[in-house]
Amino acid sequence: MDESQTFAQLVQARLADDILNGSLEPGSKLKLQALCETYEVSMSPLREALARLTGRGLVFQEGQRGFRVAEASFDDLRDVTETRIHIETTALCLAMERGGDEWEATVLAAHHRLARRLRSKDLLVDAAWETLHRGYHMALIEACGLPRLLDICTGLHDHFDRYRRLAVLHANRHPKLRSSHAAIVKFTLARDAERAVALLTEHIQESSDQFAGLLKSEGASKLLKTVESGRGLSRMSA
Repeated sequence: MDESQTFAQLVQARLADDILNGSLEPGSKLKLQALCETYEVSMSPLREALARLTGRGLVFQEGQRGFRVAEASFDDLRDVTETRIHIETTALCLAMERGGDEWEATVLAAHHRLARRLRSKDLLVDAAWETLHRGYHMALIEACGLPRLLDICTGLHDHFDRYRRLAVLHANRHPKLRSSHAAIVKFTLARDAERAVALLTEHIQESSDQFAGLLKSEGASKLLKTVESGRGLSRMSA
């Protein structure tokens, strides 16, 4: 791997973090020269990083007019939520069919680490908790045996977690969610696909509803590109 590719990977990771954490707001113009100075990188690896982020759906290229951070909207949150539910529950069912003792141990360990790590009350975005939470969800589906399916799930988590962070940062508070992590583990390891899928679906949907509710209640119209009256929002803000 040459030096320019290494720089491109590094700046891609930093840009992705800033987009997912809300430091770079949805729809904001990405000025190349300013980015070069901020991330201390030359134009070539920066353009390569932006092209990769475009492929991940985090950046949008406007023809010859440059790049923008991907927009955010309630319709997009609904799209991400429903797609994640369909894809992740499919992966969970495959993992329950194919997973063995090693996978079960991985799931238990991931849940144990998450359960012991309470989210910091002093941080709106607790990076350590976020990492453990992502690890828990990915451990559940790790044994599905399909690397491309896992890659898709990872991408959906990126977009879903982006909305979590936008909601938390905009509302200046965390959503109030019931803890269903232990129950999901219980029925997953019992190979009770019907209950495990139902609980995971409910968990994802409830989280999405909470994000939408925070964004709606705090009047995030300038943050989100479009709010179509009655479309999608009513389903996710109860």
